[in-house]
Amino acid sequence: MNDGGRERPLRPIQRVASERVRRIDGVLAGSGVALVSARSIQAVVLASLVIISPGSAHGFGVVGHAVASSVAEPRLCVRAQEAVARFGRGRSLGQLSTWADEIRYVPAWEHSAPWHYMNIPDDEPLARYRTPGGGDVLWAIDEFTRRLGNEILAFEDRADALRFLVHFVVDIHQPLHVGRQADRGGNAIGLRVDGERTNLHRLWDSGIIARDTGSRGRYIASVMELVDANAADWAAAPPREWAAESKRMRAFVYDFGSAPGPGYLDEAGRLLRQQLARAGVRLAATLNGIFCG
Repeated sequence: MNDGGRERPLRPIQRVASERVRRIDGVLAGSGVALVSARSIQAVVLASLVIISPGSAHGFGVVGHAVASSVAEPRLCVRAQEAVARFGRGRSLGQLSTWADEIRYVPAWEHSAPWHYMNIPDDEPLARYRTPGGGDVLWAIDEFTRRLGNEILAFEDRADALRFLVHFVVDIHQPLHVGRQADRGGNAIGLRVDGERTNLHRLWDSGIIARDTGSRGRYIASVMELVDANAADWAAAPPREWAAESKRMRAFVYDFGSAPGPGYLDEAGRLLRQQLARAGVRLAATLNGIFCG
């Protein structure tokens, strides 16, 4: 699945922007996601919920990335807040977080597709895993952390690095982004859930979250409760451990019998709330490490 070269130069988005990207930017701006600093976390995420459907399949989807970004944003140190405002041109983490999904479809950025995931067999320990030539999500997190912190790089390269990093730190916490190559991270496994056709990867990207956010206030509160109880431990874990956590969930992810039932979906919702809480804490810790030492 992996293609493209790891060493290809990053191209400023101004040279590859498409009308599709501009339309998505407009939708996100209209959703209220940009107002994290002015509104409560709950209000921001509720605004983003109106623009996602259970069939959406972009990483953790708009809602997942909005939740993780909303966890991260109030945890940023002052210098990290200033850097996000500068390199993000005033946009919130939630707005910046979906850019990496949209530019995958711009020809000049197609080589970035493998950076959203990694493939590893069930019986291969993370300690033996080696990054393929086209890069993967572990490589991307390390690479864009380095680029964002490199003060010699051009402004636009660091701005791109921020947008990639905000996205990939969250993506690696979706269990099937640390997946099996044989079924393309669950994309090749068709399912029917609540009467609708989907696949296993899409279900874990956005379908479970959409189903789990029926009571939106309780959803946000449950994520924040996990953050309050576990943030210190989660922040200390390195990216390879993030991947190992996702891989360890594989046994449950595939254990749905002939079709995912209510019990499976409820437990999956609990696991994803935990993963989004972890992702937000670690996103903040990564940005703080770059800008506040």
